[in-house]
Amino acid sequence: MQFKKKIFIISILVVILLLVTSTLIIAQDNKLIVLHTNDIHGRIVDDDGIMGMPYLSSVFKDYHSNYDNVLILDAGDTIHGRPITDQLEGESTVKLMNEVGYTAMVPGNHDFNFGYQRLLELEEMMEFDLIAANVIKEEELLFDPYLIKELAGYRVAIFALATSDTYSTTHPDNVKGIDFADTVETSQRYVDLLINEENADFIIALTHIGLRGTTEIAESVSGIDLIVDGHSHDLLTSGEKVADTMIVQANEYTKYLGRVEITLNEASKEIEASVLSAAEVKDNYQPDPEIEALLDEFGERLTAIMLGL
Repeated sequence: MQFKKKIFIISILVVILLLVTSTLIIAQDNKLIVLHTNDIHGRIVDDDGIMGMPYLSSVFKDYHSNYDNVLILDAGDTIHGRPITDQLEGESTVKLMNEVGYTAMVPGNHDFNFGYQRLLELEEMMEFDLIAANVIKEEELLFDPYLIKELAGYRVAIFALATSDTYSTTHPDNVKGIDFADTVETSQRYVDLLINEENADFIIALTHIGLRGTTEIAESVSGIDLIVDGHSHDLLTSGEKVADTMIVQANEYTKYLGRVEITLNEASKEIEASVLSAAEVKDNYQPDPEIEALLDEFGERLTAIMLGL
């Protein structure tokens, strides 16, 4: 009798465990995590107060191991800014971004500093998407305007916008013949397209425009759920809600990593934004040794260039 009672109790516990596990799986399946950086300006090596790619890589791996649906986005001004990036004309940054697993990037004004032709060459090296819906050369888009990801059973659309400040913040020859279309008009056009033709359930604008410009977009265009922004180097520790749109930005130089947790349901979209500081990350993670080894290789190439070898 005692044995049967034990079997019954064990059976009940197993059922409870399965129900709890199933609930957790369902809860996780409808969550989308967006990790985002902006205005890295070539700070790919970890240093005092910044993460660099070695620590970012460790965080990204951790999130991929704990969540099924993860997007890693960069809001521009990334490939230029330090000798290890500039002397290799962006190659070091792009190859490290490939290794750490970025999903997409929008070009910032300083990403044109090697010339738009070099940016197109770097795009060929990229294992992630370089997108911009308003960068036009001879009446044709220079980059793909958007991408669609099937995540958590939903269609997640990401379109991108670059700043017209590029005209005055890089050498004119770097963007000769290039036009930057109006960001509000472009946003409205692509939101309409993504909703009506692509059947998007969740729309992200990946922008290198700055908080003033993205606020104007959020006030003028309905249908954008999340704007991941750069250019103005703002630190929005819990995001900024404008109309129905959440705007996020994570300061500069990998001093912070932005994190957005999105819970998608048929009837609602819950968005919670936060940031991880470099100090927090370094207290909880070790740098990725594979990324450090790649940085050593790029460092050797930089030394050879500097010595004229």
